[in-house]
Amino acid sequence: PTFTGTVTAPTIVSTAVVRLKNYTVATLPAGAQGDTAYVTDALAPSFLVTVVGGGAVITPVFFDGSTWKSF
Repeated sequence: PTFTGTVTAPTIVSTAVVRLKNYTVATLPAGAQGDTAYVTDALAPSFLVTVVGGGAVITPVFFDGSTWKSF
């Protein structure tokens, strides 16, 4: 089954695949601390560094409360 609502549980444990939403760096939303997604156009991403667009690297990102960082 597919869930498309808002999750309000403090912890999610899944035995199935969890799919992150993909973005380009320019289209990343404002975000709330702890949000995760992945980008499809990162330029030379580094661990815990603010992600920059314009490249061709796919990388997961998280929002730290002020910027999106790659991990």
